[in-house]
Amino acid sequence: MRRASLCVCSGKITGSIGEGSMRVKGSKGSLLLLALFVSLSIVALSSVTPVYARGGGGSPYSCAVTVTVASGNFYVKTTVNSASGSTLPGPSETNDLNSYQNGVLYNTQSVKYTVASGTTTSTVTVPVPSNGAGTYSFQSAILNSKGSQLTSCSGTYAL
Repeated sequence: MRRASLCVCSGKITGSIGEGSMRVKGSKGSLLLLALFVSLSIVALSSVTPVYARGGGGSPYSCAVTVTVASGNFYVKTTVNSASGSTLPGPSETNDLNSYQNGVLYNTQSVKYTVASGTTTSTVTVPVPSNGAGTYSFQSAILNSKGSQLTSCSGTYAL
């Protein structure tokens, strides 16, 4: 395999890659103009952002977490609501629940449950074992039946 050759002579740049390849010739000025055009094109394209990424189209779903304690367990209740005029997508949702004690993850659970057609609110309660004294936080991520996140929320409890 031959190496690419490059020659800079009298303000001209000549380069070739491999045998029988296309040769590129031009002055330094035209290459600078090309580089300027390419960089401005990249900047222009990168400034085009979809509306949803700017927060223009919020999620029609929200949730809230409430925590109770009984018999050495936390009971983490997550309630999912749809916006006025919409319903939950169904036919199922999954609650991916992460439990933290003093900021350290100590328990993860994934609970799948059914959602009837036309439902606007769903509730699931997940038992989580207590791990002794401390400050606990519980983070719920609600996924639709295809695995896409609908919403997320969190709650705290101190023992």
